[in-house]
Amino acid sequence: MQHARILAIAVAMALAAPHAAQAESTPFYQGKQITIVVGFTTGGTYDATARLFARHIGKHLPGNPSVIVRNMPGSGSLVATLHLYNAAPKDGTTLGVVGGGVVLEPLLGNAQATYDARLFNWIGGRTKDNIVCATWNKVPVRTMADVTKRETIVGATGPGSRTLTHPRAFNELLGTKFKIVSGYPGGNEITLAVERGEVEGYCGWTVGSIVNRASSWLHDGTLTLLAQFTRDLPNVPVARDLVPTETGKRAIDFLSADVVLAWPLVAPPDLPMERVKELRTGFLAMMNDPDLRAEAAKLKLETAPVRGREMQDLVAQLYGSPPDVIELVKKINSPQ
Repeated sequence: MQHARILAIAVAMALAAPHAAQAESTPFYQGKQITIVVGFTTGGTYDATARLFARHIGKHLPGNPSVIVRNMPGSGSLVATLHLYNAAPKDGTTLGVVGGGVVLEPLLGNAQATYDARLFNWIGGRTKDNIVCATWNKVPVRTMADVTKRETIVGATGPGSRTLTHPRAFNELLGTKFKIVSGYPGGNEITLAVERGEVEGYCGWTVGSIVNRASSWLHDGTLTLLAQFTRDLPNVPVARDLVPTETGKRAIDFLSADVVLAWPLVAPPDLPMERVKELRTGFLAMMNDPDLRAEAAKLKLETAPVRGREMQDLVAQLYGSPPDVIELVKKINSPQ
């Protein structure tokens, strides 16, 4: 009797083993759908980036999930960031494309930014990007020194956006007279406002989004480029070099982090590390896919991928910035 029972258990275990192995080998994403939440309106470069990711990343993840995009604009992508942090599933089925500037908001005392950006899982970036402050060619300013003498109206989205912090930084550190009109839902709307003459310029404009709009604008005189945050463009002053004090220069370096975080794919906190590895590996494979690169070229979207680990390390570095730099950037970012 005992022998028969042992035999029955052995047979049952043998029959169950293939099913258990099959269950273990089934990829997490098989049969699932990923939602990429983008923190801006349709038609802009963030939206185009999110949709490019959505069309290609599924085939580079085990299980080949389907992928959709959901626009969730508001406060320079702060609304989407809060959704990712607080409400989105923590399993890798919801990802986000948000403004890199949202990293700074908790550090700068924004009461609405109730998150720790170090806890997000940074998957990767489409490319690093230069950032400029520019005015339309009909505006009678040619240098930052001119803006110290003439009030110049620039558009902005809201808290969490470089479009707000950058002109405030120039006002604080250089004595410029940028008048900031905030409340635009995204960069595309600010660009349209510049074209229509509603505002005179745009600080925090990425070179990538300008090229996406009209590459000729960088060299045909349509825009007056007042400052850049890297040294990529010839004959354009570098923001850091314009600032007279060392603490001010370090504040500009702090704000320049957005160059690396410009076009991120980010996941909520508390994902299993195995899922983070899958997403980062899939992201790099996607960015090296000839099909994605060909489509990105047609869309005028640069592809020079930034690794998720580099972005994660930069965020940690920002949180360790010296107190005097944080205080200066807080002052820059405080309500005017």
